[in-house]
Amino acid sequence: MLKKPHKLRVVVLGTTFCLLGALVGGRLYDLQVRQHDIYLEKAERQQTKNFVIQAERGDIVDRRGRPLATSVGTLSVYVMPRYFRAPEADLNLEALSHQIGYFTGMSARSVQLRLEGDRVTSLGRQLDPEVANKVASLLDEYGINRRGFWFHRESKRQYPRALAPHVIGWCGTDGDGDNRGMSSLELQYDDQIGGQRIEGRTSRTGLSQAMQPLPPEDIVQARGNTLVLTLDAAIQEAAEAAVARSAAEYSADAAGVVVMDVETGAVLALANWPTFDNGRFSEAPDEARRNRILTDPLETGSVAKLFTAAILLDTGHLSVDTLVDCGGGRAVVGPRRITDSPGHYQGVVPFYQAIRHSSNVGIVRAAQVLENQEWHDYLRRFGLGERTGIDLPGEGAGILYPPSRWSIWSRTSLPMGYEMALTPLQIVSATAALVNGGELVQPHVVREIRDSRGHVVWQRERTIRHRVIRPATSLVMREMMEDVVVNGTGKAARIPGYRVGGKTGTTRKSQVLTHREYIASFAGALPMDAPRVAIYCYVDNPQGAYYAGTVAAPLFREVAEAMILHLGIMPSDVPEEAMASRGESGATTVVRRVEETPGMRSSMEMPELRGLTMAAARRQLPAALRNVRFVGSGRLVDQSPLPGARFDLATEAVLIFAPDAPPAGALAPASLAQVQEKAR
Repeated sequence: MLKKPHKLRVVVLGTTFCLLGALVGGRLYDLQVRQHDIYLEKAERQQTKNFVIQAERGDIVDRRGRPLATSVGTLSVYVMPRYFRAPEADLNLEALSHQIGYFTGMSARSVQLRLEGDRVTSLGRQLDPEVANKVASLLDEYGINRRGFWFHRESKRQYPRALAPHVIGWCGTDGDGDNRGMSSLELQYDDQIGGQRIEGRTSRTGLSQAMQPLPPEDIVQARGNTLVLTLDAAIQEAAEAAVARSAAEYSADAAGVVVMDVETGAVLALANWPTFDNGRFSEAPDEARRNRILTDPLETGSVAKLFTAAILLDTGHLSVDTLVDCGGGRAVVGPRRITDSPGHYQGVVPFYQAIRHSSNVGIVRAAQVLENQEWHDYLRRFGLGERTGIDLPGEGAGILYPPSRWSIWSRTSLPMGYEMALTPLQIVSATAALVNGGELVQPHVVREIRDSRGHVVWQRERTIRHRVIRPATSLVMREMMEDVVVNGTGKAARIPGYRVGGKTGTTRKSQVLTHREYIASFAGALPMDAPRVAIYCYVDNPQGAYYAGTVAAPLFREVAEAMILHLGIMPSDVPEEAMASRGESGATTVVRRVEETPGMRSSMEMPELRGLTMAAARRQLPAALRNVRFVGSGRLVDQSPLPGARFDLATEAVLIFAPDAPPAGALAPASLAQVQEKAR
């Protein structure tokens, strides 16, 4: 048993230890529970450091992978002016300003004014690393405290080939450099190619050096995707050179050309003049930066005769051999006196010959059989008067009035390409529909999108908006367009060894009343035995010569020759007199010629042949048909003339066959009257 003093000592010690334990426990609770987050944050600040991965804009390349837009790393120098005026910095600001200006390209006066200020300022933006190092060495030589200047990494957008500025566009700056899309593709796909700024923290040593590499997924995420375009840099370069040459030769106000794949809608070239350098876009006037191929509606003139002809043929109102009265080059139709250009005067000729020589009288008289709504609806089906949906901003819709707004002049203006205004893109898209079998495909300039590892993340699919004309009509239009180049107004567009088709258009501007101004244009395609590309070109207000056959057709030929070279299109080895030809698809075309006999009637009705085999259709054909063209193999899916249409001895019949066509009787009958009623 303890004595009393010992008991007291034990109690005091026990109490002391309990109080100490309570104090320690309370402090531990305070540190580890109440202030846990505060000390954890302090520990993270001491043991880690911030890192920033700046956004890096993705590239834009052509269809073969050649770079059209890319970003490079640069350095921008920033200074704190007070360090340049510190007592220990005994320097001559004027001399230093001259030396800095020599490296950065700024004027010495501008540099000196910035150094005499009070705020942080830049002495050079987006400098090459080599130049930035020279500036740093210069400031070190002058004894400027390192806290008084520093460098910030920024990206700089470059356009190495200086091609297609109206398609590619340009960029503005953000915190990471040229990384904000401002126009065209740079704007349209900004969210895809812009990249993403990544910020985070990583472990560090006592010397503030990172202990582990940056996360690979963050590096990948910081870089934007790559746009792979449909443009071909070689064709684009040739198109721009041709447009510039033509504009200079004729002292034109503007000129342009657009090249499109007729099957896919891929735009292979798009060139405007005047043009600009998108690396120095701020120095270019608005007129030069406007993408006229998309925005400017043009009165197409005689190019529109192709669409009028296709409508007349597709509805069965006439055939290529129907006689039309061209009035010797002069006629009065409705309230208007129509005249043809000198040298184009004709009398009563087959319809194809009126198109060959671009007769205004002939096409206007032929078009009078069309009903207003039927006419307008067909033009709309060609995509006229509405946006094509191309993946570029700023596209215009053109001008095509509804029948309710037509004037007394409309029915005589529209066949010749007046009272409507179309963008060049609409025209080339409609031209493609004329020759590709009758389908209106959506034009586009981006083929696919790839991530920073090169993997395809999105790919364009062929988009058919709708069918415009029947395949048989398309085949006939190809032959008529080729005839224009071989025998008509488009002879200057001929390319030896290749079957080229098209139509000239010489338009007097209706909105210019004080003097005469013209637009010379040409719409065409090649090769006509198996069309691959459509081309539309125009020259606005050429001086001296202004007829399209003289001004625009040679421009078309120059671009087409470059395209043939770079796409590797083989020459057409089928002479015009050939009785059979074979296209890329392997379909065979056969022409049967029947000699006329005295007993043949001069006008007969075309029977229904759809669903029949070639042999059966051959047996059903009236003997009065002198020329019959068989296209493809299998069962008949389309025919021209239509069932019920009248034909004469000069009519050429076109019968189109396909392997997967249903047999006779499975197809709903379609007579001429039914087709015309549907068109209305």
